[in-house]
Amino acid sequence: MRRRAFIAAALGAANLVAGRAGAQAVRRARMGWLSGGPGNRAGMESPLGTLKESLHALGWRIGETLELDERHAGGDTASLPRLAAELVAKRPDVIGATGGTEAKALQDATRDIPIVFMQMAWDPVAAGLVQSITRPGGNLTGFLQSPELLWGKRLDLLREVMGHPPRRLGFIGNPGNTSFAAQWRNAEAEAARIGAEIKRADVGAAGELDGAFRDLADRDALLVQWDFLLVGLSSRIAELAAQNRLPAIYEQRVPVVLGGLMSYGAELTENYRQGAVYIDRILRGAHPRDLPVVQGHRLELVLNTTAAQAIGVTIPASLIARADEVIE
Repeated sequence: MRRRAFIAAALGAANLVAGRAGAQAVRRARMGWLSGGPGNRAGMESPLGTLKESLHALGWRIGETLELDERHAGGDTASLPRLAAELVAKRPDVIGATGGTEAKALQDATRDIPIVFMQMAWDPVAAGLVQSITRPGGNLTGFLQSPELLWGKRLDLLREVMGHPPRRLGFIGNPGNTSFAAQWRNAEAEAARIGAEIKRADVGAAGELDGAFRDLADRDALLVQWDFLLVGLSSRIAELAAQNRLPAIYEQRVPVVLGGLMSYGAELTENYRQGAVYIDRILRGAHPRDLPVVQGHRLELVLNTTAAQAIGVTIPASLIARADEVIE
């Protein structure tokens, strides 16, 4: 169940999608797509699929009026500069990107081709992607996952599941992700707020995950950053968390669907729908510098009761009642 509204602040055109639904594109255009994740996830909904469907509703026919060239890093952050250069070399009219790491790779490759990012995890001004939220100023604009980092709220949710505040926290993240430093600073500050000690384990390659859990063996709860490498390792993370009886909380729902305990963060479907609106506007003549960055506000709590049993915790009925989705 989805309860929390997404506020598309500063779009200034609330009925844009409805007004253009079914309209026919007037020319053939070219679009690039850069994702740090896999091309296809069996059994999982596809954000890119949502984007394609929304572009279709706006009148674009992929393979007919819109040529789409995709590049997927499959969790290999180091390959993003090469993939970005490949897309830029084809000189598309616009390039869509998943998050900040992909957007930064594209920005390094071009300062003129319009770029729209779909799920930026932290401040794009601080990241150097745009000049301001309301007036991006350059060739990038897009959508944030949420108006702020949320590790404080996630710690409160862990306390509810555990029945007491966590005291020895572990944090797993990928240093190759552009949001890594900001995420870690926020997690550190929020741990200090509740009087908890926090220890970080960096995972920049799949082979480092088991060692990270050995380093965190004395922890009583775990925070896991959203990152495409770590998402690809979600099943293994859930398995290790169960073996170590570590309650873990994630930023997004996908790791919970794949066996993780719980997540609290942005529901991203609307980002991709509205991202299609921005791409459509650019293809029809708008410039990214005039399209404000939109701050997502639709947050969701997802729980996995099977994972809770494997870890040896009982999710309170009061928390289950507040959840947007419960996986059993």
